[in-house]
This record gives sequence, C-alpha cells and structure tokens, in this order.
Amino acid sequence: MRFILVCFLVLIYGASSHAQVVLTNVSQIGGVWHRAVLSDSAMPAQGGAAWFDYNNDGWYDLYLTGGEAPDVLYSNNGDGTFTDMSLIAGITILDNRQTNGVTSGDVNRDGWNDLFITTTKNFPNYLLLNNGDGTFSLASNWAGSEHAANSFSASFGDVDLDGWLDLYVCNWSRNMEVTTSGPIVSVDSESNYFYMNDGEGLLQSRAVELDIDDSLGCALGVMFTDYDNDNDQDIFVANDFGFFNGNSPNRMFRNNYPNLSFSEVSAGLGLDQEMNGMGVAKADLNEDGVLDYLVTNIRTDRLMISGFSGYDEEAVLRGIQNDSVWLQDLISRDWNVGWGAGFLDIDNDADEDLVVANGSLSYNFPHPTLDSNKLFLNDGHGGFTEASFASGFSDTYISRALAYCDYDLDGDLDVFVGITDSLTGVSTSFLYRNDTQVGDYLQVKATGVQNNPNGIGVKVLVYTDVLIQMREIGGESSFNSQHWQVAHFGVGGLHQIDSIQVVWPGGNSEWFYEIMTNQFIEVVEGQGILITGIDNVAENSVKTFPNPFSTSFSIHANDHGYYRLFDSKGNLVLSGNLKTGRTDVESNSIESGGYLLSVELSDGNIVTRKIIKQ
Repeated sequence: MRFILVCFLVLIYGASSHAQVVLTNVSQIGGVWHRAVLSDSAMPAQGGAAWFDYNNDGWYDLYLTGGEAPDVLYSNNGDGTFTDMSLIAGITILDNRQTNGVTSGDVNRDGWNDLFITTTKNFPNYLLLNNGDGTFSLASNWAGSEHAANSFSASFGDVDLDGWLDLYVCNWSRNMEVTTSGPIVSVDSESNYFYMNDGEGLLQSRAVELDIDDSLGCALGVMFTDYDNDNDQDIFVANDFGFFNGNSPNRMFRNNYPNLSFSEVSAGLGLDQEMNGMGVAKADLNEDGVLDYLVTNIRTDRLMISGFSGYDEEAVLRGIQNDSVWLQDLISRDWNVGWGAGFLDIDNDADEDLVVANGSLSYNFPHPTLDSNKLFLNDGHGGFTEASFASGFSDTYISRALAYCDYDLDGDLDVFVGITDSLTGVSTSFLYRNDTQVGDYLQVKATGVQNNPNGIGVKVLVYTDVLIQMREIGGESSFNSQHWQVAHFGVGGLHQIDSIQVVWPGGNSEWFYEIMTNQFIEVVEGQGILITGIDNVAENSVKTFPNPFSTSFSIHANDHGYYRLFDSKGNLVLSGNLKTGRTDVESNSIESGGYLLSVELSDGNIVTRKIIKQ
C-alpha cells in the first residue's frame, strides 16, 4: 500500500519534487547587519534568533541576541528588507548583558508578542513586555527576575491548558574541570527553570515542585511537544555531557494533565540518549501520526524515529549523519558540532527536509570547510541526501542559531543562520532567501481563544487523496532560537486541499474543506478562517483579547476609528472612540452571552468580531 502511495506522489508532484534548491544569502542587501560575539570562552555558544510579528502588521520580524554584542530587533518592511528598530523599541536596555537565547509569546494575553531573553552566568534572564506601540518594557515583578544562571534555550508552552503561556528555561553548567592538556573531565550540572503563568501574565517558579528541574542535567535545547498524542504538551530536554557519570541524558517529561504533574519517561521510550545534546527539531518522518525528534550533537546527530514500543535511533540509516568525513578531524578533535536545526519542506514537495547549523567549539578552527552547515533533502521514502554545497547553504563560519520563516511571504521557507565567528572578518550572520522554483503550498496560523493566542501545541493536518501531512505548532528552541509559529505545508502540484483539521490543545478539532492552496490563512479558535493573505489589511489590523472576557476586553488596531458592540438581537449596547494601538473597554454593565463587535476604521474599512462575555 505504501508503495502505491509513493507512486501516486511521484506522478502528482512531478517536476517539483526534483527542483534544485537555491538558497541565496541576502543578509546585507536586506539590512541584517549583525553577528554574535563570544562572551564566554568556557562555553562558546552565544547567539540566538526568533521570528515573530512584534507590531502586528502581518510581516514577521527578527530578533537577534549578541553575546557581548548588542541585541538587535529588525522590523520587516514587507519588501524584502529590514530596519533596525532596537533603539526605538527600547531593546538597548539589554546592552552589555551578554545575552544567549531568545523566545517569543504573548505572556499577558494582550494581543502583542512579548520576548524572553536568556543570559550567561552572572546576569538574570529578562522578560520584555510588548507595549503595543512599537516599544518594550522590562518586566520586574516576575519570579525569575533575580534568578541568575547560565541559561541558553528557552521555550513557551501551556502545560495546564488554561490559555496562559508557561516557560521552560535550559541551564548549562557554570563549572567544569579541565586537564592541562585540554580535555574536559567533569562538568557540574545545573537545575533548569520552569515558570507557570498565574493567569494574570505573571510567571511563578515551579520547576522543583513539579520535579522537572532536571538537577543533574546540562541542558541546551528544549521543546514543548505532544509525543504521546494525548493533546497536552510534554517537555523534551536535550542535555549536554549526558555520557558523564552522574549527569542526566536527554529527558522527556510526560504531562499528566489534567493532573498538574509530570513523569520522566525517556528511558522507557529510548529517548535517554547519552550525548552532547545541543539543539532540537521535530517532524513526522515515517508518517505514522507520531512525531519524531532530532537532537544535534558533537559528531553524528541523533534521529529518534517512533516505533511500536518507543523510539529507534536512525540518523546514519536515513542519511543524516552530519559529521566530518576527514580522518584528521579525529586527531585534531575539531569534530563536527551541530547546534540549531529544523525540519521544513524547503522545496514544497510534500515531505520535510532538514537544515542544521554547524560550528566548531574552537574559534581558531583550522579547516572550517569541514564544519559547514548542512541541508538534507528528503527523498520521499524516508531517506535523505545532502545538498548543502549545491544549494548554497554550506557557509563555513562558526554557526550557532538557526530559525526558519517565510519572511517575504512568497510561499517558501527562508532560513536565518546565526554566526559567532570572530576571526575571519565576517561581519554579518546569514539570511538565506529561498529562491527555489517550488511547488504549491498552504500556510496555517492558529490563534487560540480559550487556548493560548500563539497556537502553541496546535496540530494541523492536511488531507488529500494520496497523503496526510501533520505539523505541530510550537516554540521549540532549535538552539537558542525560535522558528515562526505557522504550520507550512508543501503540496507539490495540488491547487486545492480536500480538508484541513486543526486540533487544539485539549483535543477539540475544527475541520475546513476544499481549501485553495498558495495562501496564508489564519484559523481563530471557534471562529473559523478569519484572515486570508497578507493583503487583507483591514482584517489583519484589528484583534480583540481576551475572548471570552469577563469584566473588560481590549481592542488592538493599527488605525483609529469607532467601535460598536451589539447583542444577539442587534441592539447597540456599547460604543466609543477607538485609538491606534490598544483601547480598553469596560463591560460590567452588560450580561453574559455572545456579542458582535463592529469596528469602523478611519479609512472606511469595517471589521467585525464575534466575542463572548462569560
């Protein structure tokens, strides 16, 4: 049966499945002038990247951490270029903080994406709240404001499914013993942080209480993911030095929702790999409806494929070896080192490929061509072929961060790779624009109402006559980084999808039928497909949060105007002037039930929203 399906796919996807992948570095012409600078010789791993829409204009912006260099917020201009908005946005408050990783999410459910920044050793981590006017403010009244560690990757998720984002933070060792000849002989572990959202946007420390601090680990990568398909978010942690006596290997913490507790299950699943775990990535490679996981490593990465009783390691078997082919590499100890990674359908041929950022631990790496970044193309049968040099992706500098996004919204995925090299004179990291002649696509953004507004934990499934594709929207860290939170599907030569299924955390599903391809759609929980395409400016410019609401709600608009609220009988119950940015509406005077909000913008466009008072 599988052979028949593959034959159908070959016939349908035809030329698109053999398209030559072309990735063009456009960082300088795009205005992305930035690279991270080493701030810790004991752990040369600075540099993070996050794709997120900080100003709600529909274009995805880019935040870069810098190590000893300043962080930068690049605003997407919508024409393939970016503008440095760091000073205007207030990001310069983090100058001289030695930053590592970054992740983004709407922590306080006000409709604007906030930022969480991790740092090295003696600095606390930082939560930056989005003010909705193009600026950020430093949050000081949260549990981690005084927690100093050696933090790297972090990720947002919602473990209790209350619609408010929680946060997991990886902490690496602050102490190691090194012999005079150089080899590391012991590494002290460091407990991780976990912060639960109190439902008002404040984060409370709960890692020890829930026994997910992994006090014997040296964590570098993390993702929230539903490995067991029970519609809640589990936590997968990649640990460095997992092979040292007394140190933790990689960990999978199973969420026992609705009980607020976790069980460590990695050993029983075969996920307890003892390795130098760095970054993480996920995909359903064997198309069994269960996610598979990649963890980058020093030398060969580990690819964990789901089976009947757990996971089997299949990196070499499937052609994702990702290590040096040079014998002298073993002598010099300058081994191939993987960091950020991501599965993505880079050529839109209906299977997921793999990109990995590689970079030596040594900044005087003598042969950087041995350690180039890697692109592995999926052959449609579960195997991979390396296409790094042929595609233009094989830069030979010291890479760390990796995050993908369709930043120019042309239907194919682009890739940012963060550079921390300081010897060769390279001045910028690499922004790779995808110039491949690709097939058709569908992009799905999920906005939660009862669930978290970022759609983290949502599964999106695309159904056609010949295949089913699944994506899980997440805030996974790659390494120190975050991909865009949109489900991207390549569909080869198909111009219409039979149906898509959106599975919200908790298990509720919504179905949509006969969806045309080659578009970006937004599914709002309980409200259907709300936004189609970036050109629908009026629809994209108005959001309401929270929904449902109790005593008040906020309208967020990119223009000023007037709002009216009607009850189910069409009676006007509230009205008022609308400001550009955030307008708060008190609703104590109205009864519980469903309402229609009508917003008239100054340019004459009218936008309507269905909202519910609890």
